[in-house]
Amino acid sequence: MSTSPTLWEIESPLGPVAFRVSGQGRPLIFLHGWGGSSRYWQAAPAFLPNRRLIAIDLPGCGASPAPIEPVTLASCARAVLAVADALDIDRFALVGHSLGAAIALAVADLACERVERLGLVSFGFSANLYEDSLVTIAGAQWQIAAAYWRPWLIWWRPWWGVTQQWRQAWWTMPPTPDLLARPMVRRPLDSSLLAQGVADLVAMDPLVAIEAAAIMGHPQLKRAVQHPLPPVLLISGRYDPVCPPINVKALSRYLPNAKVYFIPDCGHVPMVEEPAACYQAIAQFLDGENELS
Repeated sequence: MSTSPTLWEIESPLGPVAFRVSGQGRPLIFLHGWGGSSRYWQAAPAFLPNRRLIAIDLPGCGASPAPIEPVTLASCARAVLAVADALDIDRFALVGHSLGAAIALAVADLACERVERLGLVSFGFSANLYEDSLVTIAGAQWQIAAAYWRPWLIWWRPWWGVTQQWRQAWWTMPPTPDLLARPMVRRPLDSSLLAQGVADLVAMDPLVAIEAAAIMGHPQLKRAVQHPLPPVLLISGRYDPVCPPINVKALSRYLPNAKVYFIPDCGHVPMVEEPAACYQAIAQFLDGENELS
């Protein structure tokens, strides 16, 4: 991520957590999605010049090592608050993408008094009872898989690290990045961005990948929206294949005062596909403007 040449690291309840800081002003914390890293927010400084931007590598992703303890919704939320504490940040705005949005919602539920405004990008709830049951079952299956594979995957971690450069070289060879990204995005992306995204995906710890997948269907997320929350903005691509507009609208029914913004001709990663539209919507929301066309 180009927001800063320096990658910082602090100790959290889950162990070391890496993050990047740039700019001056009121703090805004970014949380990336599943298989991503803080580099996904690299365009933010150009659109948010008057903010202090903190982009976190979630545990087991990017430059943050995988923890020994299980990765859960609550433990990730505490890790985010640990970064804010280390930087002496009492109150902050918070924006999360996909998995990061789920964690951002948990942070706001855990410490609502510290979150000024909450942006949830490419995130929603099940559209009906049938879909809700499928998400719940899938989450339980991921939890069972994580418990079963935990000893083996922890044993394998040193070898996973040793092979990372080889795996990254293999998976970033054309046309693999384009084939992996094609189902997620609406339009072709720059080859360097594709290679960066695949490198982040390959770097993700396998056990963390399984444990993080279970977070998306966690029942705490629906309990969180029933508690007091700061002002909320929902941003999504109109053609998001992972979290379609129907799921964003399902979430908005729990948050009647939330602002909802759909970006036309955009898929699952608006901050990469349509950075201008995405960050301008965030900037307007943070500045308290009500009109999001």
